[in-house]
Amino acid sequence: MPSPDTNDRKTEQVLSWFILFCLLAIGGGVFLKQFSFNPAVLMARQLAAAPAAPSRSAIDSAWLPPELQAFGAPEQFTPENLYDKIDGKAELYVSTGVARMDCRRFALKNASNDWFEWFAYGMNGVPQAFSVFSTQRRAEGETLDLTPYAYRTQNAIFFVAGTNYIEAVGSSTSEPLRTAMLSMAKRFVAATSVRSVEQMPEMIILPTDCRVAGSVELQASDAFGFDRFKNVFTAQYNPDGTELMAFVTACATPEAATALRDAYRAFLVENGGKEAGTAIGELGRPVELMGSLELVFSRGRYVAGIHAAPTSSAAEKIGNDLLQRLTAANK
Repeated sequence: MPSPDTNDRKTEQVLSWFILFCLLAIGGGVFLKQFSFNPAVLMARQLAAAPAAPSRSAIDSAWLPPELQAFGAPEQFTPENLYDKIDGKAELYVSTGVARMDCRRFALKNASNDWFEWFAYGMNGVPQAFSVFSTQRRAEGETLDLTPYAYRTQNAIFFVAGTNYIEAVGSSTSEPLRTAMLSMAKRFVAATSVRSVEQMPEMIILPTDCRVAGSVELQASDAFGFDRFKNVFTAQYNPDGTELMAFVTACATPEAATALRDAYRAFLVENGGKEAGTAIGELGRPVELMGSLELVFSRGRYVAGIHAAPTSSAAEKIGNDLLQRLTAANK
């Protein structure tokens, strides 16, 4: 008859073999699992291994017309070194919100002296792209039916394509080069599907009657010298043979809009403005400053007004239209 000690040793041996078996099974499972990937992991690996998508801002066969060829190496710049390429203008793009800039030269295949440089500014949003477009817009520009915001001069094309602001500047004014530049721009727009540029609410609020064509701008910061005015949409008007500017900007809340309105009004007075004794209807009392009138009011989360109106009648005409649109936007 086996002793109790003998039985205990057998039990320990059985448990040891059982534990060892379990460890081997777990180890084997872990080993086999290394060759059985989650589909999501596989996809991630495939994406990581795939070559980076070609830059839509530089050369791409999708939008390079057959009459053009690359005339130089592609270049890419970031906000940190943009001044290396466009020293003197970089601050505007950086302060507005540029994420990157790609550029490259292209030339006609049958006339290498006719070339242009393609600058593609990748902005942080559609408003930022529109902002640089509007503030850089040249008065002599001819509107192009390319995107909602596009024009050209004798040797250049400028347009907004989604979040991209594009400049193509030619070495000459030859018609073949101008045609090739426009062809590339059309291909770029078609390839990037940017025709559905969103309609920003502020653009709808600004009155259309008496508006000077192509005068809408987006001032990203310090509009009218007021450091709290950011992302202010403006447009020029010429009611009754006079000239003035209307503006509108959006705030996060109605309370913020009211505070911004009051702050701007105080800013005007602190800088030499004088409040008129009589209000212009619902537009409130204008501030007389440097021989012109300033109006500022708010509805909901929007602040709007009239800048540099020569007469109260002109300010009232555009101001009332602006106020009605502002009220409608808040319904």
